Amino acid sequence: MGSKRYSSEEIYSKLRGRILTDRYYPGQKLSENSLAEELGCSRTPIREILKKLESDGLVVVRPKSGSYVRNENEKDVIELLQVRTYLESLAFALCLDRMTDREIGRIERLKSQMDASVSVHPMDMMKYASLHYEFHYSIVKGSKNDLLTRTFERLNLRYSHMFYRWMDDTAASETQSEHTQIVRFLRNRDPEGEGFMKEHLWSLLKRLIRAKR
Repeated sequence: MGSKRYSSEEIYSKLRGRILTDRYYPGQKLSENSLAEELGCSRTPIREILKKLESDGLVVVRPKSGSYVRNENEKDVIELLQVRTYLESLAFALCLDRMTDREIGRIERLKSQMDASVSVHPMDMMKYASLHYEFHYSIVKGSKNDLLTRTFERLNLRYSHMFYRWMDDTAASETQSEHTQIVRFLRNRDPEGEGFMKEHLWSLLKRLIRAKR
């Protein structure tokens, strides 16, 4: 058994991180026995954590076969972004009356950090993906709609897994010019930003597909 004993939360975080950074590749089988031995625990907590990762959309548990890293495909990406488009355009509309100037300031800072990330070559795509998620998540939270926020959280656990493999430097640069516009609409509390947010996410869908091909 491993020399260090990890808590269930630490094991969950560790396994999730390995999936998101492709240390575990799509389609790879995750052995309960091997993980239990490595992490110094029994198979029971490993089994529960794998079920949680399945709920997150990162793992597929197949009866009488085992647990596997989910292998997302183009259809998954398209469906996900179609749903995101309408969630986030609604969030933007709600933000106009509900988001504080302080919250908008945080979104502006996230946008500036993403600009800096894009300017570095080669890009640290993991860092950019994390900032990108926080940028959009902050807008969703600014809607002050708990159901919308919870739905978005579930979607983006899956989306973040795909982001690393589907985004590239060119797509990130193009996306940043649109993020600048989104921030401007927010700062001015301009209702035309709702439609622009929808266009932004449709454009993101096209870029991700282009990068994949």
